Amino acid sequence: MQLKDILEREQKREDVRQCCTIHLFQEGTFFRAYEWSAWLAFRYIKQFKPTRRLLKNSDASVVFVGFPVSSLEKYASEGFLVQAVAEKCVDVHLPESVFAEDAEVEVLQTDYENWKSSVPLTEASKKRLQEERYGNPLEGTTRLTDIMHRILEFPVEQKSPIDSMLFLAEIKQQIATII
Repeated sequence: MQLKDILEREQKREDVRQCCTIHLFQEGTFFRAYEWSAWLAFRYIKQFKPTRRLLKNSDASVVFVGFPVSSLEKYASEGFLVQAVAEKCVDVHLPESVFAEDAEVEVLQTDYENWKSSVPLTEASKKRLQEERYGNPLEGTTRLTDIMHRILEFPVEQKSPIDSMLFLAEIKQQIATII
């Protein structure tokens, strides 16, 4: 199933009964829950580590959580109804007692949106967003002092060896164009 189709399905939450369903999509050996389903899984099953990425060619983002397919029984405890919907697609229906009888979709929506906005973007998404807004930091750099400031700002302690190596390669290439 395409991400576009998954996101369309996630947006169809018109009443409280639909708000109690977690849509799981099998991707390899993992199930992933996106957007609203990710929030439900995080809130009512287990606090899985959520991931938030930017969509390609867009400022919009998508949040998802995942767990091994083999762990479904472990997480779908008593009172949860697990239903195969399509190939590689499973719905987990939370017990109706999860939400109060007078729960309003708007209140749930606000809770979901607050949760989603609290999930930080992945580093790759942050970098892409920064480059889209401000351009590549090394593009157009013509002065050696600009490069030196860029080196001083680079958080080497927080970066992986690969990230550091790539950064060094960019700096080296920029210096070569100046000298």
